[in-house]
Amino acid sequence: MAVRRSSIVLGAVGVVAIVLALLVWFVVVPFASQLPGNTDLKVTYTGTGTVLNASALQSGDTKDIIEKNVPVTVDREVKVTSVHGSTAIVSDDLTTHAGTQTVPNDNVYALNRTTLEGVAPPAGIAVAPSVGALSSAFPVAPKADDSYRYYDSISRKIVPIRYAGTSSIDGRSVNIYKFSATGPVKDPELLKLLPSALPKSQLGSIAPLLPAAVLAKFTPAVLGSLPDPVPLTYTGTITIAAYVDQQTGVPISETISQQVVVNVKAGPQTVSLIPVLALDFHSTSASQQYLANKASSSGQQLTVLKVIVPVVLVVLGVIAIVIAVLRRRRPAPATPAGTDSADEPQPQNT
Repeated sequence: MAVRRSSIVLGAVGVVAIVLALLVWFVVVPFASQLPGNTDLKVTYTGTGTVLNASALQSGDTKDIIEKNVPVTVDREVKVTSVHGSTAIVSDDLTTHAGTQTVPNDNVYALNRTTLEGVAPPAGIAVAPSVGALSSAFPVAPKADDSYRYYDSISRKIVPIRYAGTSSIDGRSVNIYKFSATGPVKDPELLKLLPSALPKSQLGSIAPLLPAAVLAKFTPAVLGSLPDPVPLTYTGTITIAAYVDQQTGVPISETISQQVVVNVKAGPQTVSLIPVLALDFHSTSASQQYLANKASSSGQQLTVLKVIVPVVLVVLGVIAIVIAVLRRRRPAPATPAGTDSADEPQPQNT
C-alpha cells in the first residue's frame, strides 16, 4: 500500500510537537521554576517598638534608657549575588530604624534554587548555617502542610513552620504559615549594639524600670552577690506570620514580632530583666502591592509554560497525526470516463 508523502510529513510534525510538549513540561518548566539569577526584591515594613537608648545608658540617664512606642521602619533587600548551578548565593539584608537606633541584620545564604532550602555553599563562600531550612522565601507552589522549617538568624536556630490555612491578599490566593523561635542571641551585628556588661551601680539604678515579678527576684541581696561589672546575656524571640502566594511562593505580606531580653546570672538561676528591643511590624501596603504584582506577572509566565504551551503543542500534534492517518493511502488511479472493460475488443478465434 502506497503512503502519501504529506501523511509522513504530518505524522512526523505531530510526533515532534508532542515531544516538544514533554520537553517543555519536564525540562523548561522546572528550569523556569528556579530562583532567577537576577532576583532583587526590596520590601519595607512599618510598625512600633521599644528600644534601648545606648547613649542614655552610657551617660547614666536611667529615665531615658528605654524608648517606648517609637515608630519603626524596616528596609529589606533579598538579592541573588551569584549562581553556581543549582545553588544560589543570596544576601538578605534588613536595616531596622527604631527611634534613634539603627539595627542592621545582614545575612548570606546558600540556597537550592528549586526548594529554596539552605544547602552547603561552594568552596570559599561563607554563609549562614541554614542547611535544610527556609530563610528568605518559599518555593514555587508551596505545600499546604507542616513540612517546612525556618532558620532564625538571631538565635541561629532551625524551627518548624506551621501551616495555618489560606487567605487572599490584593487579589492573590495565599497560604498562611506561622513560626517562632526563642534562644540566646547569636547574631554578631546585634550583639555589637548591646553592652556585654554593666557596672553594678548602673544596673541597680534601672531597678525601678523592672516589672514587679522580676523585681521580686532581683533583690538587693541578689544584686550584691553579683560581680562588678555584671556580665549580661540576651535572649531573642521572633514570631512571624507569612502570607505566601500559592502559585509562585512570593511572601506577599508578613507580620513580625521580635523581642530581645537582657539577662543576668545570679547564682544557679538566670534572671530575665527587661526587653531592650521589642518590635512589632508588618509589610507596608505599597510593598504588598509590589509583591502581589510580582507574583501576578511570574504566575502568568508559569501558566503559559506549564499549561498553555504544552496543551497547544499536544493538540496540534494529535491533529497532525490524525490527519496523517486519514490521508495515508494514495488514491487508486482513475479510469478514463466512458471506458469499460466489457467494451474492449475481444480476441477472435481463427
